Amino acid sequence: MFQTKIKLSNPEKIDAILKKIVQESYDEALEEKLLLCMECGDVDLYIASSNNEELQDAINENFEIDECGEIIKVDEHQELMDDLFDYFQIIHKESDMFDFFPAGIYSIAGESRESDTDMLAPRGLFSAPFEDAINE
Repeated sequence: MFQTKIKLSNPEKIDAILKKIVQESYDEALEEKLLLCMECGDVDLYIASSNNEELQDAINENFEIDECGEIIKVDEHQELMDDLFDYFQIIHKESDMFDFFPAGIYSIAGESRESDTDMLAPRGLFSAPFEDAINE
């Protein structure tokens, strides 16, 4: 479960939705044989939430809305989103679904290559964070 200073009315609901999004991300990455970049938007809560009305609604349940439909305590909302962003990445990295490949040097078929970013891949599908390092 995530930690935040913001008092939430539905943390379990938000947690379940985030985990569902991670599961869907895994299913797609496995089916399409994709690597996910931790710094390139592939594992970005802001992108995921903009495309997920259920998550947006669950988050917004915790905030007062003005007559125009805007969140009144924008700073608190941003703080929650920042906390959830960190947690979203942790869920990906610590789940049993993905292998985590930190930025660094990897050996592929005897060749040394460097990855500049942290990457995720469906567990066991890749031996390194490069598209041609897929396990056959």
